[in-house]
Amino acid sequence: MTPAGRWTPRSPAAFVWLALLGCAAGCRGSGRVELATLNFTAIDPPAPRFARVELHRCTWWQDEAGQVWIAMERQEPLVVVPGHFGFRLSLVLSGLPAGRAREYRVAQRELRAAVRLGPVESRYESILGIVALYRESGDRLRGSFRLLVGQQSSRLLGGWTSPMQQLMLGTFEAVPDTDGHGRVIAAETEAAGWSRPPPESQPADVTAP
Repeated sequence: MTPAGRWTPRSPAAFVWLALLGCAAGCRGSGRVELATLNFTAIDPPAPRFARVELHRCTWWQDEAGQVWIAMERQEPLVVVPGHFGFRLSLVLSGLPAGRAREYRVAQRELRAAVRLGPVESRYESILGIVALYRESGDRLRGSFRLLVGQQSSRLLGGWTSPMQQLMLGTFEAVPDTDGHGRVIAAETEAAGWSRPPPESQPADVTAP
């Protein structure tokens, strides 16, 4: 303990421990998603507010066609409801920014998300919106999005509910997908009949100096 009352690490093990703590906070990437229902026939429920999800992993990679993939998730056990909470989301965009930044117009193929709360599963597909992507140091990508999405939930006796529209807002910081787990997340968001259609439209570019 220093005279000012601050702890100072003195051993190599202490430095390693601090490095690991810092890596846990940033080496896996992060994100935040907010959702609000656009149901104008009833209110409370659903409550007139945004639902927020903090995501603990966010990675990116580029496929053979040059498309940029971004995948993020949160997985944790539930205390009250048996089972677990899982949130997985993937974005696919037409390419990396040529400059520092780029905007992408979103249609029906860019976003897929799978959410599980105990026995109930929900799926999300983009309808329209916009994504912004920024190059950062350390081979990281930072981004944000504002999307109109369609949401369907699983029925207890099989099948899915009719689509409901929601507003989805999000921010993220993605690290390179060195361990391949992002590709697993993306595959899960497309599983069980939720695959993406072929690309149709080209996004608009915005470059920054």
